[in-house]
Amino acid sequence: MALTNAALLTSISEDRALGSAMLFPHRHPQASPAFHIEVMDLWRCADEWVLIEAFREGAKSTLSEEHLLIEACFGNFGYCLIIGETYTKACQRLEAIKFEATRNMRLQSLFGRVKQAGRVWNEHQMELANGVLLEAHGWEEEFRGFKWRDLRPDRAYLDDIENKERVKDKASVDASMRKLYLELIPAMDKVRGKIRVTGTPLAEDCMITRLRENPDWTSRRYPICNGDIDDPETEALWPERYPMDWIRRKRDEMERAGQLRGFMQEYMLMAIGSQDKPFESDQIREMALDPAPWMPKVVITDPARTVDVKKSDRTGRVVLSRLGTTIYVHASSGEYWKPNEIIDDLFSTSQRFNDAAVAIEKNSLDEWLLQPMRAEMLRRGVTLALKPLSAPQDRDKEQFIMGLQPFFQAGDIVLVGGRSAHPKLVAEILNFPSGKRDILNALAYFQRVFSGAPVYEEFGEWNLIDGYEPSQRHAMALAFNAAGAETTAALICIEGERMVVVADWISPVPPAQAVPDIAQLVRAAFPRARVTAWLPADVLDQSDRMPIVPALRAAKMHPMRGGYINVSRGALSPMIRTESRGKRLFLVDSGATHTLNALAGGYNFPVNRTGNKDSLPETGPHRTLMEGLESATYVICSQHNDVIPDGVHTAVNPQGASYMTSLPRR
Repeated sequence: MALTNAALLTSISEDRALGSAMLFPHRHPQASPAFHIEVMDLWRCADEWVLIEAFREGAKSTLSEEHLLIEACFGNFGYCLIIGETYTKACQRLEAIKFEATRNMRLQSLFGRVKQAGRVWNEHQMELANGVLLEAHGWEEEFRGFKWRDLRPDRAYLDDIENKERVKDKASVDASMRKLYLELIPAMDKVRGKIRVTGTPLAEDCMITRLRENPDWTSRRYPICNGDIDDPETEALWPERYPMDWIRRKRDEMERAGQLRGFMQEYMLMAIGSQDKPFESDQIREMALDPAPWMPKVVITDPARTVDVKKSDRTGRVVLSRLGTTIYVHASSGEYWKPNEIIDDLFSTSQRFNDAAVAIEKNSLDEWLLQPMRAEMLRRGVTLALKPLSAPQDRDKEQFIMGLQPFFQAGDIVLVGGRSAHPKLVAEILNFPSGKRDILNALAYFQRVFSGAPVYEEFGEWNLIDGYEPSQRHAMALAFNAAGAETTAALICIEGERMVVVADWISPVPPAQAVPDIAQLVRAAFPRARVTAWLPADVLDQSDRMPIVPALRAAKMHPMRGGYINVSRGALSPMIRTESRGKRLFLVDSGATHTLNALAGGYNFPVNRTGNKDSLPETGPHRTLMEGLESATYVICSQHNDVIPDGVHTAVNPQGASYMTSLPRR
C-alpha cells in the first residue's frame, strides 16, 4: 500500500491537474475542460508573478483552492497569504480549504492527518501538521512585516481583490499598484516568493489590465468562448458546462436587461472604462404622461435591409416631439422587419400619433423601399409627410450616436411612459457601445429632424383650439396649392379679424383626383358654408401649365388670386402674436394635424454648417401646404376682411383668375 501511495504521490506531484481530478472529484460534476489543465500548470510553474483571467463561474477560485491545498500538503511553500477583496471573503476562501483538509478522505489517505491533533485553527489561520501556514487577509490591510516564525511569505494568492471603488479612477488604481509593489512584493521571500493573481477586469484601467500589459508578469486569459458569440464557428471554452446555446441565451438575457457591458466584462473579459460608457442610468429621465399632447410628433425610422436575427441590424424606430430644448420619446422599437412590415408600421404609427410626419434614412429610401411606399400611399389614399435623412458620411455610427451624450447629460431626452414603455431603447442606452444600437441611431437623427429655424418660432400652445365648430354666418376659405403630384389644402374659417384653420389635407394623387375629393369632403361637412377657393398668384400666373387650375374649375371652384409666395411668406406672424378678447387672432384646430406639424417645425429654414439660414424654406409637403395658406392669408388680411363680403359676386378673367365684380349674377 505504501508503494501504491508513493506512486500516486509522484504522479500527483508531477501532474497537479490529475491530482485535482483524483482528490476532488466531488467538486467537478462536469468534465474538466482543457483550460483547467493550463490553469493548474500556471499555478505550478516556476514564474514568480502570474496573472490568470477567467470568465465568471469558470472555476478559477475552485482550482486555486485545490492547488493551494495540494501544495501545502506537499510542503511546496511554508507560509501562504490568501488575500481577498475584504477580510471576510479571504476567510471564506480559507474556510473552503479547511473543509477539504478535514473532510476529504482521499486526501488523508495519501497525506495522513492534515490537521495536527490538539491544534485549534483560527478564523484566519490554518497550520498543517507539516508546519505549513495559510493565512487570510483583506486587501484593505497593511502588508508590512509579515513573518511566520522564521519565514517570510513565500506564496501569495490575490483573489478578485478589485471592486468598483478601487477602479473608479486612475488615482484609485494607482493606489492599488503602489500597495502591490511597495507593500506586498517587498514583504515576500526574496528567493522562493511567488504571487498568483486571479480575477476579471472591472474597468479599462484597473490592476488586471495593467498587469496584463506588463511584460514582467506571465498572463493568460480565458473568456467563455473563443470568438464572436454569433459566429457558428465559435467554440465554447467549457462546452460540458456552458455550451454555446447557453452562452447566447445568457448574452441575450443580459442585453435585454441593459447589462450587456457586464456580460462582456465578466464573461468575455473585455475591459470597459467609464470613458466608454457615455450614457449612465441616472441620465435617463422619464415622465408618466405627455406634458404637451398638442405638439405634433415625428416618426424617425432607420430601416434594416436584412432580417437575419443573428447578424443583421434591426429596424430602429422612435416617435418624438420637441418642446423647447426637450425631446420627448413617445414610442420606440427595434424589430427584424421585412420591407412590407416597415411600410405597414410607418402608416400605422403615423396614424396613431395624429398623422405624424415620417423621417427616414435616405440611404435606405431608394427603390427597395420608396416604390412600395408610393404604391401604398395610392392604395390607401394617405400621404406620409416624408423627410429624407442622409446618413453621416464624416463619422461612423458610434460617433454619430455619441452626439446624444450632451443631451442625456443635460436631461433633455425624456421617455414618456417611463422606462417600462421603452425596454429595448433603455437596454441599448445602458449597453452602448456594446450590443445593438439601432434605436439609438434613430434617436440620434432628431438633431437633423428638428434642425433648422422654424418660419414661425412664435407659434405655441396659445394658438391651439380643440373641437372648433365654425358658425354658418362666417365665411370660409379653402387655400389650395400643388407641387408636382402633391396636392394640399387648408380650410380656414374667417371670424372678422380672427382666422381659424379648421382642417387640412395633403394628398399624394394629382390635383385632378385630389381636388374633387377635398371639395366633396368640405361640402359634406359644411353644406351651407360660403367657401371660396384660393391659389397663390405664382400658380395662377402659370395656369396653362398647372393642373390644379383646371381641376378647380372642373369642381366649380374658381380660385381667388392669393399673394405671391415670396411676398406672402411670414404673413401669419402678426396674427399668431396678436391677442384679442382672450384669444389669438390665428388659431389652429387640433384636428388640423398637418398645419400643426408644419408650424411646430416642419416648415423651417434649413441651417447650413456655418450656422446661417437658407433663404428658402425646406422643400416638402409642409412647405407646399403653408405657402398656399400664407398666400390666401396675405390677401385676406390686406383687404381688412372685406375680401369676402356677404353676397359677393365674382367673375373669371381671360387668364382664369377670379375677381370681385359689381355686376349681378344671372
